[in-house]
Amino acid sequence: MIYASVKDGGTAGCPAAVCRALAWLKDNDIRAMEPGKHPIEGEDMYVMVQSVTTHPAEGSKMEAHTKYIDLMYWPEAGERIGVARLRGGEVPAEDHPEGDFKLFDAVADEFFIHTAPGDFCVLFPADAHRPCVHPDGVTPVSFRKAVVKIAVGLVE
Repeated sequence: MIYASVKDGGTAGCPAAVCRALAWLKDNDIRAMEPGKHPIEGEDMYVMVQSVTTHPAEGSKMEAHTKYIDLMYWPEAGERIGVARLRGGEVPAEDHPEGDFKLFDAVADEFFIHTAPGDFCVLFPADAHRPCVHPDGVTPVSFRKAVVKIAVGLVE
């Protein structure tokens, strides 16, 4: 996992594909874009513009992907996101290979990061994550965010 901010030059040391995705985000105002899928580099890299409302952590599942890396970017508001490293023995509650996601009821050693405007987080296939959790644990917040899907092969 990489967690940084575009505001403080947090791109140093990032893989080239991540830098290209961040440059695209800098040049495109996702707050003005329609929600949905927008190509960056065809199916190898695209952005999902999302209008989201946060929810409680309780009752939500963690997710992980195998074909794509998630680069989440928050241009206007933040959320809490749970993260835990998959160690290899976890059994998913649901497996959706056609949609490139597995859902887990829980993963050991989950911790939460509190994101802010300008932050980004790069989640690799071994990084299970629980996005869109209420920032204060209680109050729903609605905002626009971007999830850039980067094909794993672009960073190997």
